[in-house]
Amino acid sequence: MLNWLDELKVVIFDLDGTLYQDDAFLGRYLAYMLEGTLDETEAAEVVMEAYDILDGSHSVPFGCFFDRQQHVVYEHENFEPTASFTWEGLKQEEKEIDPASLLFIGDVWCVAHVYAEKYKVPAEKRASAFEKVRYEMIRQPHGIRLHSPLFESIRAMNVERKIFMTNTPGETGPAFVHYLNIGTLFDDFVFDARKPVGMETMVKKLIEEGYAPHEILSVGDNPFNDLAPVKRLGGRTCLISPYSHFGGHAWDGVVQTVEELAAFLRQPSAVKL
Repeated sequence: MLNWLDELKVVIFDLDGTLYQDDAFLGRYLAYMLEGTLDETEAAEVVMEAYDILDGSHSVPFGCFFDRQQHVVYEHENFEPTASFTWEGLKQEEKEIDPASLLFIGDVWCVAHVYAEKYKVPAEKRASAFEKVRYEMIRQPHGIRLHSPLFESIRAMNVERKIFMTNTPGETGPAFVHYLNIGTLFDDFVFDARKPVGMETMVKKLIEEGYAPHEILSVGDNPFNDLAPVKRLGGRTCLISPYSHFGGHAWDGVVQTVEELAAFLRQPSAVKL
């Protein structure tokens, strides 16, 4: 039976949590956003709670929806909200749902965004904290680790197009590309991609150009942003995440680390021999 990797012609890669993995920034990001809103002790408690969500020990499951307006959490089935719970895990009666108010807790950055909503952090302060922590991540002593074997695996992939897509806005996206030294690794670079809508738009565009859905693979750490739009259109998906996500989703590939992703991409059917 033909391995589906043999059929690939286009691969779309996310940036954060995919081409590198790091969650050490989360504590600093939260501290910068909450400075002046909470005292140091309260902020430290928020940071501890945020990491509890990541490791699955909090009542709020990683991989659920957070309602920005009502501050309740929704479980879901195939990303359609179902039962709702309070932050403490108490089941709520059915409420009217405004889809525009829902934030999917799908990656480390999203966990921080939930607390920005909970504590009503102004947009300007969020943007300032984001830019500060982003630049810290490409400078010492907080510089993220480059994983050359992963980049070598991507370079060796025998496909027609390799696309880089990140929701990162502004100048920090290109700065990360420069820091990671991946400017020649991809054929197309899309910054401020506005996924998940942007991902759906990209895949539809590729299909219009003549690519079959099963010839397209999306690799990312946020199931809602990076994978679900592709799967709905018939494309291939690979989740990379060290965390347990709510719900049972059948992705074509699942890996936990960049090392595992490098090995996955280097399967004989995916690389130039």
